[in-house]
Amino acid sequence: TAIIPCGGLGTRMLPVSRWLPKELLPVSLVPLIHWALAEAADAGLTRAIVVTNPGKPILGEVARGFQRPGFRVELASQDRPAGLGDAMLRARPAVGDHPFAVVLPDNLFRGPNQTAAVAAEWKRLALATVLIAEITAGEAGSKGATGRARVREESDGSLRVLDLADKGRGRFDPGGDRAATPIGRMVLPGTAWAELDDIARSLPSGAELDDVPLLQRLA
Repeated sequence: TAIIPCGGLGTRMLPVSRWLPKELLPVSLVPLIHWALAEAADAGLTRAIVVTNPGKPILGEVARGFQRPGFRVELASQDRPAGLGDAMLRARPAVGDHPFAVVLPDNLFRGPNQTAAVAAEWKRLALATVLIAEITAGEAGSKGATGRARVREESDGSLRVLDLADKGRGRFDPGGDRAATPIGRMVLPGTAWAELDDIARSLPSGAELDDVPLLQRLA
């Protein structure tokens, strides 16, 4: 199952997103949400749960219009933008205790299927798996909002995440001019739900439940 969070209001894309949800913006005449659904289907997943906001009813209609044999689209509601972790929890009743992928539709990649790549690593290692992008020191101020990761390259070429900075802080791997940051794709174990519950209990009332504290715990 892929969780595709679409509950945000797209404030960083105003004024365009005032009239059209950003997930419906076309790329090569195809809405972003359909690119995300196609990537999940092509990765071998059989279901996507699109978490959307009641204020964007057209998004649900367009998402359900995606057709692929053996693949189904379901909807979950997030009544207000409250963080990516909160969006994941809205899909929890449908996912159960099974592992799940998270596909952010506003991260679109050319080339190999990145959801398939992350899912393959999950199957091989049975560990929480995230897509890592390498960025230069000069780019770090404007990219990778999730936070910089400190990573170690393993003998098989994979990267082991040792530490993850808080959102927006920016932490570099030592000894170089490049940094790593998680971006847009992840596969998480069913045990992530208990971690999210514990994090949510520690938050003050009204605070957003983000994904970064969860990834920090799973690192």
